[in-house]
Amino acid sequence: MNIKLAEWYVKNKSKIMLAIFFFVVIAVISLIVGILGRINRDEASNTTTGNTQVEPSPVANFTDIYVEGGESVVTGEEITSSQVTMLEYINQFVDLCNTQQVEEAYNLLSDECKEEVYPSLDSFITNYYNTIFNGQKRNISLESWANNIYKVKYELDALSTGVYTEENAVQDYISVIKDENDEAKLNVNGYIERSEINKTQDSNNITITVLRRDRYMDYETYTYSMTNNTNNTILLDDKESTNNMYLEDENGNQYTAYIHELSDAELILTPGETKEITIKYYNRYSTTKNITNIVFNKIILNYNENAVRQVARVQIGL
Repeated sequence: MNIKLAEWYVKNKSKIMLAIFFFVVIAVISLIVGILGRINRDEASNTTTGNTQVEPSPVANFTDIYVEGGESVVTGEEITSSQVTMLEYINQFVDLCNTQQVEEAYNLLSDECKEEVYPSLDSFITNYYNTIFNGQKRNISLESWANNIYKVKYELDALSTGVYTEENAVQDYISVIKDENDEAKLNVNGYIERSEINKTQDSNNITITVLRRDRYMDYETYTYSMTNNTNNTILLDDKESTNNMYLEDENGNQYTAYIHELSDAELILTPGETKEITIKYYNRYSTTKNITNIVFNKIILNYNENAVRQVARVQIGL
């Protein structure tokens, strides 16, 4: 048996040595590849955890959140990676509402959204949480609307309820912004953003300062500080026409005020009085519209006087 094995070895010695050589070469190459791969992973890890800012990981649960299409409905632009990242914050908000951690969800709202829409936790619970969730779990689907604004469709979880109908769906527009501390916050219920303007105009002894603009999906509001520097009572508008108080864009299009929502007392300025007033305008949100003027077309300078009315027109350029 040993003699036969020896004879076989002698006859195949060259083949055996060649096989051993190839085996050793393959083993060495595998070892080198493994070492290089480990070095590359370590370098990538060091780069990520160094000075480079790490973005939040994308949404983990795509069974509960679904993005329709890959582009903005309004602009047609493709959704960027940063926009996809923003979806995590919306998902977090929904998860907190689904698990009835309502105060934590409320704390994700921006200061402006709280001030303008939900000034207290109770108002948020009554007018948002109870309207949409009310102890039930909702899944969501989204469309990118424009910039970091998303059209959100809340749907009842069919797995937990056993029932799904289109009537159970609720729609909202949610925008993701960064606050002064560079932290992501949410604006909900169609509230988009606030812009500080602080532009002042003096005309006919009336000082009007445009303090800020708050934009919603369906309208926008401007907040003014107005001072009557005369000895007469002034009426900002007699409400006989809806076309006297309006915004004007660069193309001359006019967007009138919700004049019917203003009381006579809000529109009156007594001699020497300074008053802050907020006026709503019919101006649906658009990324391309540019408002250039605010017009008060019929300010009555001698209201309550037994004389012919003195009417002034004030136009504020933005």
